[in-house]
Amino acid sequence: MKILFVIETIDNHNGTSVSAKRFAEGLKDRGHEVKFLTTGIPDADRFVVPEFHLPLFDRLVKRHGFKYAKKDKDVIREALEWCDVAHCYMPFGLEVATKRMADNMGKPCTAAFHVQPENVTAYFHMQNVKWLNTIIYNFFNRLFFKFFRHIHCPSRFITDYLVQLGYTSQMHVISNGCPPQYSWHKCDKPSWCADKFVVLMVGRLSPEKHQDTILEAVRHSAYEKRIQVILVGTGLSEKKLRRKAKGFTNPPHIGYMSDRQLMKALGYADLYVHAGEVELESLSCLEAMGSGLVPLISSSSQSATPQFAMDSRSLFPPRKPKLLAKKIDYWIEHPDARKEMEQKYADIVKQYSITESVANFEKMLMDEISDNETAQKNR
Repeated sequence: MKILFVIETIDNHNGTSVSAKRFAEGLKDRGHEVKFLTTGIPDADRFVVPEFHLPLFDRLVKRHGFKYAKKDKDVIREALEWCDVAHCYMPFGLEVATKRMADNMGKPCTAAFHVQPENVTAYFHMQNVKWLNTIIYNFFNRLFFKFFRHIHCPSRFITDYLVQLGYTSQMHVISNGCPPQYSWHKCDKPSWCADKFVVLMVGRLSPEKHQDTILEAVRHSAYEKRIQVILVGTGLSEKKLRRKAKGFTNPPHIGYMSDRQLMKALGYADLYVHAGEVELESLSCLEAMGSGLVPLISSSSQSATPQFAMDSRSLFPPRKPKLLAKKIDYWIEHPDARKEMEQKYADIVKQYSITESVANFEKMLMDEISDNETAQKNR
């Protein structure tokens, strides 16, 4: 098959872009051709449209690791003429225009649900305003999702919620998947934290990720002097987190790491904390578990990530730093239990193989092609 991935930007490290690139590579390994309809620098694997600039929101959007794309109809048509099936990642302008043109051309097209309204409303401190989030979910459906026969959802959590809200498309629960390189591994700590208990979190530095809860928890820990916090990522909250990080016995590391540096950090960290409250799955948590780290996961009702917790020792109430501190202290005080659970968590990640996810995704695309052929015959 010739498969077109439609996504506003592919040149960043957010979960959606990372997942799209991994699925593209997995599909190529299965003998398919994959190209992107996106922004960025033209190359053999891209149909490139210009960026769309929003003067009042450009800074916020870009620091969130995102870009908006212009709806260049000529490029969209060229991309659709090339492909056998298209897959749209976001309910935004480029994808909406692509779906409309695909319908006019009789081209099969699927969608993915990769953005929660809470990701947006969190920036305005309205993440928990349910009626507002519901309005946005319903708007996404009316504008975009209701026109698709097949939708890829990364977790049962979001599938069930969308059905509850009245989404009627066929939902395909397919994990974003964990690549095999994120398997159990340990390595020596660097000299600057050699004698410390390393607490790690990986993810965009943004309000809904709540890295500040980790910093506050460490202040309340009985072992504050032993703990080294590492918060990997970039984003809008970086300056705020650096201010909150002042005064620690061991100054927290906050900021970007290369893939190589991150892989090492996953090997020498002692505990992984996932404080985010808005998640459709969480690639970073999967990768940490696969690498052999016990997770501590926020039990947020707006997140799918609690599904990974094997027992209550790996859960804490969202935005409750004192209770998180107690859980961190437990794992410091019980190294044998932590060692036992490290292997168990690494083992359960095998259920989320990227190879299996790509195979299931391929089947969804084939189902759409078949359903589209039937629909075209019945027109």
